[in-house]
Amino acid sequence: MSNIIYKDQLFNEEIKKKYINRYKNEATQKVLLRIFKVSCLMEIELNKDLYAFSREELRKLLYRFMPKTPHVSRSNVAYVHRYIEWAIENGLRKGLNPLDSVDTAWKEQFFVTNEKRFWTDKEIDKMLNPNKLVNAQDRVIIALLFEGVRGNECAEITNLRRQDVDFEKKILTLKDSDESIRTLEVSDKCIATIQKALEEEDYIKKNGNPSADIRAEKAELIDNDYVVRSAHTRTINFENADKNIVYRRLEIVANEFNKNELTPTDIFYSGMLAYAKDLYLKYGVLGGREYEMIKDRFKLSSAIIQRLKSDFLNEDYVKELYNLES
Repeated sequence: MSNIIYKDQLFNEEIKKKYINRYKNEATQKVLLRIFKVSCLMEIELNKDLYAFSREELRKLLYRFMPKTPHVSRSNVAYVHRYIEWAIENGLRKGLNPLDSVDTAWKEQFFVTNEKRFWTDKEIDKMLNPNKLVNAQDRVIIALLFEGVRGNECAEITNLRRQDVDFEKKILTLKDSDESIRTLEVSDKCIATIQKALEEEDYIKKNGNPSADIRAEKAELIDNDYVVRSAHTRTINFENADKNIVYRRLEIVANEFNKNELTPTDIFYSGMLAYAKDLYLKYGVLGGREYEMIKDRFKLSSAIIQRLKSDFLNEDYVKELYNLES
């Protein structure tokens, strides 16, 4: 078995891929691939596969994942536990699984609390300031995510076209990757940002701070009816932009605001908290009716809502984030 050192590859790659391929769900495969990429360096340092780690070695590794919620911390432990269990069943490890007897507190200890997780509506407004982000093509991604537009792999954003926007009624017709369609009413600010994004003809590179050796400070945007559009490159896609454009442009935003990372989920959840705050101020409570409204607006299942309630989507956290009186 070859030990691969490169960051985008795996230690004992053949075994890792064999395990990943047991799962048919693409999302699960992506999670496992990330776990094995993170574990690779420590596996090289210890010169042994993850399945052979001791509990103390596993504890040190699990901190490296830097989970943003207790739920994600527990999930990481569960994924590693199942991998070790599979290795035992297949004769790769002898003895007991070191994660068999760990309790909930042990599983949640890896949750990183010193990183900023969510942004208030006022902080998002600062991100949407044209003096901070010069491209409406960047600002519109934040505006849409914050108001509940996402879909599978951000498909509701990349599929959004001019004809899907009712500018007068402020209603968007959203299409997900599975062709499902829904409508969503958004704010005046979101509609105005969409309009600016559609009017934009050029994309200013590096948010107006290009390096000295850059050939051109701006790139012409593809001329089509999509709200979020790619710039002209050697490989030109005249239809909707690929899903990675959302992540690439959020990297630019993160750099501008000195963030280590800014993900679609960060902004999406921040919007959820802002909506929860508005509902709390309107009704004086976050109860079943309010959670149904959040579920519908952000297109989430009841199971996910329940999980988020235990993590952050609750009255106590909303009051803390927005400094509301109890």
